[in-house]
Amino acid sequence: MTLMRSPTIRVAGLERGSAVLASSACLLFGTGIAVLSRSVTTTVLATGCMIVGLALTLNILPHDR
Repeated sequence: MTLMRSPTIRVAGLERGSAVLASSACLLFGTGIAVLSRSVTTTVLATGCMIVGLALTLNILPHDR
């Protein structure tokens, strides 16, 4: 009997688990910043910076082609 590996599901070039972990971390940090700062402007600015940082990081990581 040969074991067959199922194809890996990828989101933005990452494995699904890594993408979920990155999204969860951004959501958690954004919520934490909102609670600590009590400022909508600061929260939006910090969340925007995290999204840009995540996009830049995804471009730096090697892509499976």
